[in-house]
Amino acid sequence: MRSDNEPPAGSAHPPNGGARILQFKRRMLASRESQRPIADPLRHFEDEEDRRRMQQNLAAAVVIILLITSGFWLIDHLRASARIAACVEAGHRNCVPLDLGQVRDR
Repeated sequence: MRSDNEPPAGSAHPPNGGARILQFKRRMLASRESQRPIADPLRHFEDEEDRRRMQQNLAAAVVIILLITSGFWLIDHLRASARIAACVEAGHRNCVPLDLGQVRDR
């Protein structure tokens, strides 16, 4: 039987009446987590939004360049068709322009 003066086994107070010192060991995971910077979710969201906006701007620029290029091509072919139509209406013969590069190769 134990007396009232003795602490139970595993208690926080040692039997000699002094303070009990607990040693804490540093864990490697805790030190790694403390070295990483704190991530700001709002900044991460803004970065993702900026990246998405940049991609959309690039896609819009490509579409605009394609529209301008196709417009110049269409205008060039409409001018050639208008010249041929005017030549035919005037009653001229051989209104289709010849590609002289193909004629010289023969």
